[in-house]
Amino acid sequence: MITGIAQAEAWRRRVLPPVEEPRPGVWSIPVPIPHNPMRYTLSYAIPDDDGLVVVDPGWDSGEARAALTAGLAAAGANLADVTGIVVTHVHPDHHGMTGWLRGESGAWIGMHPAEAATLPTRAWRGRHPGIDPDWLRFQGVPPEEVDLWGAP
Repeated sequence: MITGIAQAEAWRRRVLPPVEEPRPGVWSIPVPIPHNPMRYTLSYAIPDDDGLVVVDPGWDSGEARAALTAGLAAAGANLADVTGIVVTHVHPDHHGMTGWLRGESGAWIGMHPAEAATLPTRAWRGRHPGIDPDWLRFQGVPPEEVDLWGAP
């Protein structure tokens, strides 16, 4: 969802939008999705009593980690300020960086119980949840990205 004027203009120009503060204290951070026509996920940093809650941290890649870290810095924060992570749904472009962000920050993770209940079914063929090659292909992950996971 486009939440700011600069985001709308960037979408039209097909470039990554800037980090924006669409509402006081709420930061929109574009996190790139490598080799994907969707281009990016909008992550949000929202203050709470103890620090920041990040909503949908984005696809896990080096480029995405750097973008989220830089976006937090633009908001005057860093990874250690993240106290919570909210996942709206379990797709790699929204949930992919959750484990890394939790490891860097120690943040709690929250998602709807119905979404959390789907996690065990994502561990197909004995693989880690969310990296089954057939599921990744179905979600539109480019073949070269699927291959990075060691798919057959």
